[in-house]
Parts: sequence; structure tokens; C-alpha cells
Amino acid sequence: MSQPSFRFPAQILTDANGIQALCDFYNTASQCRNCWFTLDWESLEFFEANLSALLLAMTHKLKYENKLEFFLDHTYLRGPMNIFWRNGLAFYIYKKAGKPDDIKKTTIPVKAFQISDVDKFANYIEQDLLEHQGVDNLRFHDRQRVLDSYFEIFSNVQLHAKTNYPVLACGQFFPNQKEVKFSLVDMGVGFLHNISPFTKNSDNPILTPEKAIKWALDGNSTKIEAAGGTGLKRILSYCFKNNGSLHIVTDGCYWAYDNGQINTWKLKNYFAGTTISLIFRSL
Repeated sequence: MSQPSFRFPAQILTDANGIQALCDFYNTASQCRNCWFTLDWESLEFFEANLSALLLAMTHKLKYENKLEFFLDHTYLRGPMNIFWRNGLAFYIYKKAGKPDDIKKTTIPVKAFQISDVDKFANYIEQDLLEHQGVDNLRFHDRQRVLDSYFEIFSNVQLHAKTNYPVLACGQFFPNQKEVKFSLVDMGVGFLHNISPFTKNSDNPILTPEKAIKWALDGNSTKIEAAGGTGLKRILSYCFKNNGSLHIVTDGCYWAYDNGQINTWKLKNYFAGTTISLIFRSL
């Protein structure tokens, strides 16, 4: 019997098609148990490395729940996909000792945080993301806004995601486009799981993933014991003012703010949890 595998498409970008391709991989692999599974990258030509966080989340969950181990031809890691050595993803997947060394200085390393690692996560955002060369044009108040926003988003995962799985983060600087793409992934329940029952007796109950995302971005919160709900709203406000983009994937809905416009797509075979991608652009 041949070893199960999934052939990745030519490109994995931070868009609905790229996320759908990764969801298709997860859906295929989730049907297997207690075996080796091949990541077939023969056709893969480009993979935006900020999505390492999502790929790692998927492989982590499959290892834990389905007892899968993953095979990948090292030729790709040494060659066209060497970025996965440079950002540390390969060390996580293969559980090898070592420290990533990004000689090109274009990656924000992939990291896994337990939901109790609030201080470690804050240091990562402050030092690895906000001190990166790709975002060195951020003004002080913008840096503080981004730091505070991510701090609250991470705290909300701890309170609402209902998971013991780690939170994953990763980013990449694209010098030619003058962009930094940064993704944060949790493997908990999506937005709708908490927001729908919280609003069921209100004048405007939230019944769809798209409306749940909008509800959260409007600054609403399901917290009743403390103020909250401004993290995503502040991130979106930053994007409005600084030519940035914000993409959110949860409950099978892909929501994107790009170039002053909001668009949504429906995903099939989607992965649990939430992926939030922020795109910084030089002004």
C-alpha cells in the first residue's frame, strides 16, 4: 500500500485560495491515522512563509490526534523552500535540535506559545515583529497600538478559544513589495461559537461567521467581567490609516480588508480555530 500524500499547488499565498489549499491538505491528512504522510512539494514554487504558522498548527494537531508523522524530501528544504530552515518550521516538524539562522534577515521566526505564555508572546511581538527591518518605519504610537492590540488578542485566545493547543505565529518580509506579512493562529473554537450564544437574546443575534467577524471588529466583546474587544478594532484602525491589510479566517469564512475594500469568501473543509494575518506596508 502506497504512503498517503497530498500534492501542494504551485503557490500558497495569503489569500482565500492559499488558505483553501492548506485546508484541503488538512482534510486529506485527517482521514489517515498512525502512519507516515508525505508533503508532496514537487509542484510547489512559492509559499508565503508567514503561513508557516498555519501549516505548523495543522501538522501539530494531526500528530497529536491522528498520530501522523510527516515526510518531506529534504531537497526542497535545501533548495527552493530553504526559508523553512531559516524561519524554524523544519525544526518543529522534524523535532530536531537546532536554531534557525536566517542569513537573509527576511523572516520573523515561527514560534509556538502556550496560552499561559503571555509575557513570552509580548516579547516576541515587541522584539521579533516590531523591531524587524520591514516595519522600522512605524511611529512610536503605532508600535504601541500594535503591541497592545496583539496582547489583547492573545489574552482573548486564553479566555475564549477553549483549547490547550499552543498559539502559533510567524512572519515574512518581502523587500521588493515593501511588505511584512504576519500571521497568528489558534486551534480553538471560532468566533461564532462564543458570539452566537452571547447575542442570541439581543436585537441583532449573530448567526453567521461573517457577522461574527464584523461584530468583533466593531469592538464588541463577550467579556462580562472586564473591558475588552478593542484589539481587532485597533488593528483594523491601524490598517485604515497606514495602507495595511487585515485578513481573518474563522468558521469557514475568509474575511479580508485590502486597498480600502472588504471582501469575504466561504471555505470548504476548513480548519478549526482562527487565523489572523496583518500586512504592514511602507508608506
